[in-house]
Amino acid sequence: MEILRTNDMPWADALQRGAYWQRRKRLATESLSASLWELPAGKKSFPMHRHLLTDEAIFVLSGHAKVRSQDGITPIGPGDFVRFAPGGDAHQLINDGAGPLIYLGVSAGKGNDVTEYPDSHKLHVVIAGKSLAFEEAAAVDYFTGEPDAGVAG
Repeated sequence: MEILRTNDMPWADALQRGAYWQRRKRLATESLSASLWELPAGKKSFPMHRHLLTDEAIFVLSGHAKVRSQDGITPIGPGDFVRFAPGGDAHQLINDGAGPLIYLGVSAGKGNDVTEYPDSHKLHVVIAGKSLAFEEAAAVDYFTGEPDAGVAG
């Protein structure tokens, strides 16, 4: 058994770039990732995204914010549990409230994932310890660069 006394743990900077700003307390990292997150007023969690292989969810502990998804904007507050199924709607948290949003973020995956970013038309691939981001417009044909592919004709 492992007990983490989160009240005694310091917050660590997690994402701070422009409108995106969060800090967290990492709770677990194996096949079940869990962190306590703080999203300040006026900030966004991550760019709008959709995981194709990872199951993701949040549980709001305090504060109010909105979930932006492909279906629109949905307000959330204390006690709300929001699940983002693999391959489901792209989503993003936006704290347009007066105070911080504190939430438990959990995800279950197998260490590999593909994430789509519809606003910026990017793909992010995590596989075998590599983390690579691509613009969709940079995609090539499956046989590009293969010496024995020949030319259809």
